[in-house]
Amino acid sequence: MKKLLVVCLFSFGVFSSLKANNIAVSNVTLQNRNTISDYVSVAFNLSWENSFRNSSGTGNWDAAWVFVKYKIGSTGEWKHATLSTTGHSIPSGGTSTQTDAAGIFLYRNATGNGAFTLTGVELRWEYGTDGVPDESKIYVKVFAIEMVYIPQGSFQAGSSGQNVGEFRQADDVSPSGTASTFTITGSAPTLQGNNAGSSSSNLSTRNGIGNDQGTTTNTASFATGYPTGYNAFYCMKYEISQGQYRDFLNLLTYSQQSGRTINAPSSSTGTGALTTPGNFRNGIEISTSGISGSLPAIYGCDLNNNNTYNESDDGEWIACNYLSWDDVAAYLDWAGLRPITELEYEKVCRGTLPSVAEEYSWGDNTLIAITAVNNIREGSESSNTTNANANYNNQFTLGPVRAGLFATNSTNRISAGSSYYGVMEMSGNLWEQMITIGNSTGRSFTGLAGNGILDSNGFANTANWPNYTGTGLRGGSWLSLLDQLKTSDRNAATQGSSTRTSESGGRGGR
Repeated sequence: MKKLLVVCLFSFGVFSSLKANNIAVSNVTLQNRNTISDYVSVAFNLSWENSFRNSSGTGNWDAAWVFVKYKIGSTGEWKHATLSTTGHSIPSGGTSTQTDAAGIFLYRNATGNGAFTLTGVELRWEYGTDGVPDESKIYVKVFAIEMVYIPQGSFQAGSSGQNVGEFRQADDVSPSGTASTFTITGSAPTLQGNNAGSSSSNLSTRNGIGNDQGTTTNTASFATGYPTGYNAFYCMKYEISQGQYRDFLNLLTYSQQSGRTINAPSSSTGTGALTTPGNFRNGIEISTSGISGSLPAIYGCDLNNNNTYNESDDGEWIACNYLSWDDVAAYLDWAGLRPITELEYEKVCRGTLPSVAEEYSWGDNTLIAITAVNNIREGSESSNTTNANANYNNQFTLGPVRAGLFATNSTNRISAGSSYYGVMEMSGNLWEQMITIGNSTGRSFTGLAGNGILDSNGFANTANWPNYTGTGLRGGSWLSLLDQLKTSDRNAATQGSSTRTSESGGRGGR
């Protein structure tokens, strides 16, 4: 008789208190196994707070991106599960979107907001396709990441202001005053130098900054499939958290961990994964040492520095800094997501509204810096600064804060520091690392999503994903001055880096 022995584990995308980052997966089991066609249902419960679906206004919703990892035997390598594109069971109140076998979006099927729970989700796993023998002892983990749906539609790129390198029509060379924004439509634009002889129908940047066509009339095109922001897509609601990156590291091989950390996985307990423990609020450490070349390390969060890992005040809900571009790309590929582009960044921030000169991601010029926090390092970490809506120029907490910290039950878009569509911390906290338009390496990106599989050294290996030279930074960080937080500021839009810094984080889309 064929027998599949299963140990079901569960994991969390991002979770915390009732304010944000609290998506949770529980009660994972395998059910309804079909030994003829070699598939089985991965059953679990899914819940999160502050879920929403709007029928008017933005007309969008938030969703959980759900994917499954498995391993055969206690010493096997964790692998990405192939989900069927049919045969799932979504409980009443929920619906789903799926384009391939890497994962699935689950979300509300009707207008509403607040707590949202799906009890008894069943996703069909094609374990035969993954080569899992029927008589196996397998371990399963289910992951969920909060995402926000960004609808299809045109939008303005550039703020009609004078931000460094901001987007504009190619023939607008005005050194001051109101600039001409560029409207992104269904057609991929042509990039041109910023010159009075250029075409108003082409995209350019102020003074040619962040644009390899400079101030000539030369033109360049984007690769087929380059995400311009016009087509609908999903964007992570929050920056990658320290808990998410810890969970990612813990499912890699020793060699892969070596590529995604700064110290060898065989280093002693308490060694920092990405920096010296506690540096600028990064608390990811080795909790159990690995064995060189074979047994991977186990990582944990210990920001309170008491040598007990993953406690409630160990900072796992804080946005993860010290991520290089390769770290961000690897995480996104592993999760079945993809990088976003800087045009998508402006779409997420501004939405369909007319641009406001010098605006921040919440649509106006109101900016109040956080100077202190309550419930330090905890999932309920909150602002102790009246009306604060951004973490920037911060000499007080000295590092990133909890993702989603500014949103409460009483905040509006401006006071929560929210983008038009409900994506958080697009201005401040950590620099957003994304694909640039400013050079041919960035423009070669075709928008393919990751498939959950990394190379043997822990690097993303999806086709046409650029290395760091095709990337840049947008949105500023906890240490930035106010100009760098502006939606249209492109001062660092072509300054991708292969190094890890206290200000660099990331998020992705699909």
